[in-house]
Amino acid sequence: MRRLVMLAISCFLVAAVAALVGSQALLAGWGALTPTTIGAALLLGLSATAAQALRWRTLGRHRGIALTFRRALADCYASSFGNMVLPGGLAGDAARVAVYRNRGIRPWRSPLVALGAERLSATTVLFTAAALTLPPQSVPLAGAAAMVALACLVTSLWCMRGLGPGRSALVWASSVVGVGSLIALYLVATAALGGPIVPALAVVGLASMSIPLGVGGWGVRELSVAALASTLAVTSDHAVATSTAYGLLATISCLPGMAVALVAWWGRRATSVDGTPTKELGAAAGSGV
Repeated sequence: MRRLVMLAISCFLVAAVAALVGSQALLAGWGALTPTTIGAALLLGLSATAAQALRWRTLGRHRGIALTFRRALADCYASSFGNMVLPGGLAGDAARVAVYRNRGIRPWRSPLVALGAERLSATTVLFTAAALTLPPQSVPLAGAAAMVALACLVTSLWCMRGLGPGRSALVWASSVVGVGSLIALYLVATAALGGPIVPALAVVGLASMSIPLGVGGWGVRELSVAALASTLAVTSDHAVATSTAYGLLATISCLPGMAVALVAWWGRRATSVDGTPTKELGAAAGSGV
């Protein structure tokens, strides 16, 4: 039932955007799909996911969860794909915690805290960028972004307590790289449509996807940029078209995660066929390796 509600929310919000700015703005985003932009999406997706995997491996090990970088990369690709295509935007993360629920220092809590630190460190960087890039006429909005960034910072530091300065620096550096890769992908979508390059528009679009509503950020992202278009000195049509283009490219960037999910499914199927009752194989299949 919850999945149907989330899907309905996305459909309703997309319909609302179409009613406000016209369906042509939504369809224009498809014009950004070219071999060059698709290649850029896959490369920037790899950059963002590799940075996320580095955080996940570092924070997981701190909580007693043994991870290789290859395993962490598979985990993060599968998680990103799940977040993109399943309702709510957090399903992939929830699955990642469930796979490692019996690993680490404390069951359930260890993977949950590690994942919380991993995600919130990136969210801190994103909302800090929003607070710094929003124009002067958006002081209340920039202030709200700064408050969200501060709350995420405090929570992520709590989750990372005892990590040590060297590994903490690695986590924050990878967060900057990951968020920078996503902003770059948004700007690729903007450039492909021939519109003005406005970094604040990219940051607003990405920040709105932090709201766990709908499917893959669709609807929430488009409505947010349309509402703030005049403040960001762009037209609503351009803001929505760019947002749609980014959504399509972001989905493409997560497609390697579908391959990971298929490998996981095949591994579970092979295990059930030959009757091998091993928990380790089940955990590996659930994480996509």
